[in-house]
Amino acid sequence: MTSTISKMIRLSLFSGIDVVVLFEDTFKEVHANKLELEIKAVDLYPEGYDLDSLFVSYKERKLNHDLERGSKKALKNVAADIRKKLGE
Repeated sequence: MTSTISKMIRLSLFSGIDVVVLFEDTFKEVHANKLELEIKAVDLYPEGYDLDSLFVSYKERKLNHDLERGSKKALKNVAADIRKKLGE
């Protein structure tokens, strides 16, 4: 089974944990010790590849981008969220 895994969806770095993999168009839980990588990360993701696009939601990446460029609307929304959380 490990030799035909087409894509890894989620991989845990800890042994003893089950991970979910895509295998023949179905998701399966497999013990991490049973997995064997066929392709190195260097081959899958070229230098400069944005890994945040895989592990961070679009909404969160957009908010970070808006904050970096100084969007007043994004800053206003963050300030409103802080006020809301402090009020709870």
